Amino acid sequence: MIKLFTLLSLALICAGAFAQKVADLPSKSPSSEVENILVEQIATDSMCTSFIIWIRGGVKHHFHTSHTENIYILEGEGEMEFGEEVFQVKAGDYILVPRLKVHSVKATIPMKVLSIQAPMWTTDDRKFVAPIRRPHNE
Repeated sequence: MIKLFTLLSLALICAGAFAQKVADLPSKSPSSEVENILVEQIATDSMCTSFIIWIRGGVKHHFHTSHTENIYILEGEGEMEFGEEVFQVKAGDYILVPRLKVHSVKATIPMKVLSIQAPMWTTDDRKFVAPIRRPHNE
């Protein structure tokens, strides 16, 4: 039993030595004025990169060539386009965006989101595209 306790304690200590901690994400404020979008990287390693993104206007239609994006909305509301689907999003919502899926968001109430990109973010991953045209209902 003592060996098991010692082994578990050592594992926890080692895990803690490699952890990157960002405290209290809900109260985190932007480092500068947000005109439309402000992106701040909060953690990274070879497996993923995490960002806090403040959105006043919107994020244009784009997709990721090699990343899956996990989005958790901390504050605000908006309208998300996800391929050909359009839906409302709000604080507390989680969205999984698979690699190559075209998506965008338009804030109706300024938003703050946690975005986790896996694997590690590279600058050439995001590709902007034209909006998907939809017929108007009359």
